[in-house]
Amino acid sequence: MQWAGTHQCSISAYVINACPRSNSFKYRPLQHNHCTTSNDYYKLLYRGFDSGTHRRKKMPPANSTDQLVQFESFIRVPEIFFTMIGVARYGEPRRTLQAHLKQLLFWSSCANTGFCLIIEHIYFVKAAGNFTNFLQLTALAPCMGFTALSFVKIMTIQLNGTKLTDMLHRLEALFPKSAALQERYGVFQYNRESEVVMKSFSILYMTLIWMFNLLPLVSMVAGYCADGTWHKQLPYFMWYWYDWHEPGYFEVTFLHQNWGGFVSAVFYLSTDLMFCAIVLLVCLQFDIVAYRLKHARPGDQQELHECVRIHQAVIELCSELEHMFSPSLLVNFLSSSVIICLVGFQATAGITPADLFKFVLFLVSSLVQVFLLCYYGNKLIVASSQIPYSAFEGQWIGASVAYQRSLLFVMLRSTTVQKLTALKFSIVSLASYSKILSTSFSYFTLLKAIYEPNEKNVK
Repeated sequence: MQWAGTHQCSISAYVINACPRSNSFKYRPLQHNHCTTSNDYYKLLYRGFDSGTHRRKKMPPANSTDQLVQFESFIRVPEIFFTMIGVARYGEPRRTLQAHLKQLLFWSSCANTGFCLIIEHIYFVKAAGNFTNFLQLTALAPCMGFTALSFVKIMTIQLNGTKLTDMLHRLEALFPKSAALQERYGVFQYNRESEVVMKSFSILYMTLIWMFNLLPLVSMVAGYCADGTWHKQLPYFMWYWYDWHEPGYFEVTFLHQNWGGFVSAVFYLSTDLMFCAIVLLVCLQFDIVAYRLKHARPGDQQELHECVRIHQAVIELCSELEHMFSPSLLVNFLSSSVIICLVGFQATAGITPADLFKFVLFLVSSLVQVFLLCYYGNKLIVASSQIPYSAFEGQWIGASVAYQRSLLFVMLRSTTVQKLTALKFSIVSLASYSKILSTSFSYFTLLKAIYEPNEKNVK
C-alpha cells in the first residue's frame, strides 16, 4: 500500500468501487469536485458501510471492588490552584455568592500583580544605563518576564472559560467509565503519569516562589541574630514613591510583594498543568481508537463506525486546543529563551550563595516548564500518528471489501498528524525544545562577552 502522504485531498479525486465477485478494487473519478475537510472524508467512509448490522463486542463486567479512576483526578491539581486565585472550577455554578467572591479574589489578585509589574518596569527604566546596576537589571528582567507571561497564560484561561468547560465536558463523555475498560486502555498508567508530573512540577514551582519570597526574611532574621540590627530587604526590585523602610510601610510592602509573586506563580502553574492534563486526555483517546482498530473483529463495521466517531471528536478537540493555547505558546517560546539566558547569566555572575541557590532553582524550573510543554506536544504527535499503523495491524484480512474500503479511508485520514503550534511559527515538540536551548545559549554567550570586559573597566 502506498500512502498518500501529501494531503487528504490526494484521495479526493477517486472513490473506491468494490467488486465482490472478483474480490478486487476499481477506482473511478468522483462526481464531486473536491473534498476539503475531514467531515467530507467521513461522509465518504459512511457510504462504504453496507446495510448489514453487527453486534458490538461485549465488555467483560467490571469488578465492583476495582478502584475506578475518575475523570476529575486528571484535572484535580490545576483546579486546586485555580481555587487559590479565584478561577471557577470545572462544573462549578457561576451565579452564586461563592462564585462572585471568587471573581473578586481573582480580579484583586490581577490588580495587585499588575501593579507589581508596572513598578518593576519603572524601576528597570530608572536603573537602565547605569552599569553598576547591571546585575540588578539582569536579576529583575527574568522576574518581569515571568510575571508578564503569567498574565498571558491566565488570561488564556479566563477569556476561554466557556470553551474550556465545553472541551472538558466532551472529554469526560469519552472517558472510559468501567474498571474493565480502564484496565484495557491503560487509564491507570495515564493517571499515574498525571499525578507524578503534576505533583512534582507543583512542588518545584512552589519551592521556587517561596524561596524568592521568604529568603529576604531569613536573611533579615540571620542579620538580627548576628548584630542585633534589622537590615530590611524586599524580595524584588520595585520602585516606590515612599520610603518603604519606615515601620508599617515595610510590612505592607513586603506582604504586597509576596502576594504578587505567589499569584504570578499560580497563574503560571495552573495554566500549564491544565494544558498538560487536556493533552494527556486527548492522547488517551487516540490510544483508545488505536486499540479498538487493532483488536476489532473482521468486518465489524459498527465498531469501525464508533472508532471513526471518537477519532473525529478528538481531531476537533485538537483543533480547539490549538486555537485556544497557540498565542500563549508563542509568547512562552519567545520569552523562555530570554528568561533562561538571563537566569543562567545571573547564576554565573559571582553572586552570594543564597542568591546563587535561588537563581539555579529558577533556571531548573524554567527548563522543566518549557520541557513539559514540548514533551506533551510531542506526545500528542506520537499518539495521533499511531492510528494508521494500528488500523493496518488489525484483523482486516478476510473481511468484506466494503469494510476494507472503509478502513482505508480511516487510514488515509489519520496520516495527517495532529500537532500544536505556536501560532504556526513553531511546532510544539521536543525538536522545538532543543532549538529554544540553543537560542538561549547563544544569548548567554553574547551577554557574557558584553559583561566581562565592562566589568573589568569598572574595576
